[in-house]
Amino acid sequence: MWRRKSGRTSVVAEAIVTVVHESVLLMRAMSHRREGMCEEFFPGCDYQQQIHELADLCDNLVPGLRPAGPRRPQDALQFTWDNRSRHQQDWIRHCLAARGLRVESFFSTAPGRRRMPD
Repeated sequence: MWRRKSGRTSVVAEAIVTVVHESVLLMRAMSHRREGMCEEFFPGCDYQQQIHELADLCDNLVPGLRPAGPRRPQDALQFTWDNRSRHQQDWIRHCLAARGLRVESFFSTAPGRRRMPD
């Protein structure tokens, strides 16, 4: 679906797909093993809380991938970044870095934009 979009939009959509896919794979593994697997990103959270944190990210990113959705990919990614905890932001940064992508190339990461407490 994201391949049909214009240049920059398709790169941002690919970034969203990367974060959502990595999150889903990890949630699936944690639910099967019934143990946490990303303590470095969500310290003090048990596996169910880690799954919740990852699912929360996906819930806000997916609407940006719908062809006729209410948000463009850039808007969905920026909204998610602005409204998530530092730990969730670290997860986004980690997923994109694993693909050689930098968060800052997609949207503003200025600290003043964040609206959610850590």
